[in-house]
Amino acid sequence: MSPIITRKMDAFRTFYDFIQLKEHIKHFGAQLTVGLVPTMGALHQGHIALVERAAIENDIVVVTIFVNPKQFNNSSDLKKYPRTIETDIALLSRFNNVVVCIPEVNDVYPENDSYSPIKLGVLDEVLEGRYRPGHFPGVAHVVHNLFSFIEPTSAYFGLKDYQQFAVINEMVKQTNLEVKVEGCNTVRDKNGLALSSRNFNLNEEQINDALIIIDTLRFIKNKLDQFEIDDVLEQAKVFFNKGKLTLEYLDIVDAQSFKRVTHLNQKSVCCIAAFCGEVRLIDNILL
Repeated sequence: MSPIITRKMDAFRTFYDFIQLKEHIKHFGAQLTVGLVPTMGALHQGHIALVERAAIENDIVVVTIFVNPKQFNNSSDLKKYPRTIETDIALLSRFNNVVVCIPEVNDVYPENDSYSPIKLGVLDEVLEGRYRPGHFPGVAHVVHNLFSFIEPTSAYFGLKDYQQFAVINEMVKQTNLEVKVEGCNTVRDKNGLALSSRNFNLNEEQINDALIIIDTLRFIKNKLDQFEIDDVLEQAKVFFNKGKLTLEYLDIVDAQSFKRVTHLNQKSVCCIAAFCGEVRLIDNILL
């Protein structure tokens, strides 16, 4: 990592297109490192943890806020996604080396968009790929374009979306983009619930009900040294169904290829998706 260049920013800034953003970054010199934290807004402490790390490791940090229509396979889900721009900007304004970019759809996806879809293989066929068709192609497209337009040195993503992290790494590999992709540990509340923008749509009772997700993941991790994987998963589903949520999937896969594993002789991840009322939640735990 290059040494941090101590150039004081004159003021916290918000940009609404990439051209003005890039001009602002150039103002600080050619050698500075740029950290990117792509978000869809509705920021919480998990996002702030990404920004804090990026701010330590880079001269300047760009936080993008863009609710990407291409990664929603459900139009009602897109409409319900929480939008809290004013609160988001207030949360970010305390950082000395952070700027915000809030682009429009035609900025992210211009008419002369040169992006060519990548091949995701298994990553787009299992778990999130299976239950949200079109989601990961949309993620790969938007992140590719943000990387291309902003040209960051490094980009930071939370590992709560572990499969998404794998998709982004695969996109970078196939497109040869020069950016270092950093994964950051999931931030949880005091009871273990993974922080998520979708949690804004839960009431207090539902937040308590949603703890069955982390309880189930911990159940699996504690049982794997006693039983075979398939047996543990079946026990875990029985355990989960004692709660109030509706399970969509629960499985253990290889942490890189996302192929299903039958023996824990490699780095694996247990992934879960469930509905709490109408709110869909995901989580995972490394094994």
